[in-house]
Amino acid sequence: IESVHAKRKGDVKSAEITDDQHQQILELAKCPNIRERFIASIAPSIYGMWHVKTAIALSILGGERKIAAGKHRIRGDINTLIVGDPGLAKSQFLKYIEQTAPRAVYTTGKGASAVGLTAAVTRDEHGQWCLEGGAMVLADDGICLIDEFDKMNDQDRTSLHEAMEQQTISISKAGIVASLQARCAVVAVANPTEGRYDPQRTFAQNVNLSDPILSRFDMLCVLRDESDAVQDERLADHVVCSHIRSHPEATGEARNIRPKLEQKASHVQPIDQDLLRSYIVYARQKVHPKIQDIDKEKLANFYKDIRAEAFSSGGAPMTARHIESIIRLAEAHAKIELRQHVTSRDLDNAIGVMLESFIQSQKHQVSEELRKKFRRYIAQATPLADQFALLLERLFKEKTERVRFSRQGGYEGDLSQVAVKMSDVVQQIEQNDIDLEEAHSFMRTSRFSNNYRLEGETIYRIS
Repeated sequence: IESVHAKRKGDVKSAEITDDQHQQILELAKCPNIRERFIASIAPSIYGMWHVKTAIALSILGGERKIAAGKHRIRGDINTLIVGDPGLAKSQFLKYIEQTAPRAVYTTGKGASAVGLTAAVTRDEHGQWCLEGGAMVLADDGICLIDEFDKMNDQDRTSLHEAMEQQTISISKAGIVASLQARCAVVAVANPTEGRYDPQRTFAQNVNLSDPILSRFDMLCVLRDESDAVQDERLADHVVCSHIRSHPEATGEARNIRPKLEQKASHVQPIDQDLLRSYIVYARQKVHPKIQDIDKEKLANFYKDIRAEAFSSGGAPMTARHIESIIRLAEAHAKIELRQHVTSRDLDNAIGVMLESFIQSQKHQVSEELRKKFRRYIAQATPLADQFALLLERLFKEKTERVRFSRQGGYEGDLSQVAVKMSDVVQQIEQNDIDLEEAHSFMRTSRFSNNYRLEGETIYRIS
């Protein structure tokens, strides 16, 4: 092949950002809620699933690679495993990453073998042995996306162990001894063994994956298809509006249509996708956060507590790798705000993400107890407004379920007539150690008035 100029596809180091884009990126980073806006911009056509979007956002940005004493290399890429019921847009998330990340290689578990993912030794046209890189080698400095991860053979999955932790692939075949770089994050998607995720069973019982491979994932996301009348209505409205906007012959008015029940529209505005891609390239190129004044005692206490729970209650394995995972997640949170140092807030957010990942992998009964036990860590990672919004959502969901079960044939009435008393709300606020003054402040915001109405001592949901 004769060429004048060759450019490596998806190379972050060679990507150029114009002065206008640079100015827009720096202005965007100054937004007080840039973290929420960045996460909300991940796959905006998919409704909800905040934890999965957070995991994907952190995986795309990644942490910092380090070389410890003795030339031991510590990976900076963040691996994520998404497990869930069918029809919850898991593969759509992977396709979105493929389109958005600077470099991403997509493959499926059933259509990929061990050599297809790592490296293969083949004969060239002259009959000489040659080395061909697989998906993880091609995704070097990017993201490797593996769909249908549970359908892979155990032997093929075992070949990923070295690539996912040491980030190298060692080959010793046909007289060729080589070590290839595979410095990529892995985002894998799997289905439960029984087709649907059973919350009464542990994560290991639901997913046929060994502990060595599970411990190499920094985050686990569990998606469950649960019935919720209000959320289902919002989801249907979101999908219909998305179809109207995306039609190739849609008019200007149709392209601006928005769901009437879009809850987060009042306080989180998604970033334009072109600007988001430039933002990701800039963050990966220029931002290298340092860990200096991190609260080591808090991290040590959290690891000690969560490790004790992991051994007593089952669920996902917690190993020393997860200490490094929390540090990587804190660095990725700093990258979202384009900061060159990690703050205590980043550590709180990282612990919150890790804790949510661990709790989701537990049985339903155990997960509720864990939320109460680790409440102080969740409170530090979640803004008070979000805590109060989640509390109200839970109260209305429980009340709707009680009304539905108390009436034969189910409840088909107007959901806006389901009411929650202020006394119940105050009781929950006190149990969750939420500041009462902050709760009153939230009730005066547009986020509350857009979704709820207060009549005397009773709160109703706006439908």
